[in-house]
Amino acid sequence: MPENLAEIKTVKALGLHHSAYRCRDAEETRCFWEDKIGFPLKMSLQIDEHPTTGEDIRYMHIFFDIGSHSEKQSNFLAFFDVPFKAEDNPDELYKERWGMDLHFAMRVKDHSELENWCSHLKKQHIPFEGPVEHGFCTSIYFYDPNGYRMEFTTENKSEKQTFDSYEANAHEKLRDWTDWKSRKKQPQGRRPNG
Repeated sequence: MPENLAEIKTVKALGLHHSAYRCRDAEETRCFWEDKIGFPLKMSLQIDEHPTTGEDIRYMHIFFDIGSHSEKQSNFLAFFDVPFKAEDNPDELYKERWGMDLHFAMRVKDHSELENWCSHLKKQHIPFEGPVEHGFCTSIYFYDPNGYRMEFTTENKSEKQTFDSYEANAHEKLRDWTDWKSRKKQPQGRRPNG
């Protein structure tokens, strides 16, 4: 465990507020997330300058309410619709991603609710994979219109106990992995074929 953990624990976070991604088109993205998935659009902001650099750039920033553990606060999935420049290649930016490159997982109440999501995605003709039992949780996976890999996941009591049991040796396992990688001396970050 890190030596400075006690100092770090003096600052706290309250979980996810939003996770944000670039999208091809704000309306196409709204149609998918609101009309098909059912997450209500909560905010649309047209912004005319970069918030940190002040650069002139016009874009739309949209937020969808994805639910929360608390009835008083929402969590959001957000997107930026930034118009492309002539030299941009949208196909490169939005090529389908491999799940281990990037994915966003949303918790659902239980296994029954996960089955409800399977039924809902089928009705909306949205292809998905799963349910996949990982031992520490069970998930289903699908892609949004921008090629982002999305996940609905849940855990029963046994899966939660399994997840919690990993904490005891998490740092040791990470050190073992780092040692193994340094001995292998093979290219890192390569994705398997297929």
